[in-house]
Amino acid sequence: MSPFIELPVSASVKTLMGVYTRKQNPSVFAPVADELPAGSRISVQATVVGDAVQGNPHWYRIDEDTFVWSGACTRIEPCPTFPPYTKVKWTAVVFEVR
Repeated sequence: MSPFIELPVSASVKTLMGVYTRKQNPSVFAPVADELPAGSRISVQATVVGDAVQGNPHWYRIDEDTFVWSGACTRIEPCPTFPPYTKVKWTAVVFEVR
């Protein structure tokens, strides 16, 4: 069970694009566990609130400590709804490269 806010589910989704799975955290900064090609079928154990990618903070936990960003996958139907107090507020930061 992850230490992150999550809702247990039992579902199967398919990747819509090539995507990295991440170890330990639902974060783009977490170590890469694996690379899945588009069309990969994966089993989901929970939906998790993590780093927002393109404004979407939802990830799928696919193993004890392995996560994949939900935006790279088909949706779980019916889609679980997180309580309002778990919504992530984030601010985009843009760094200028010179």
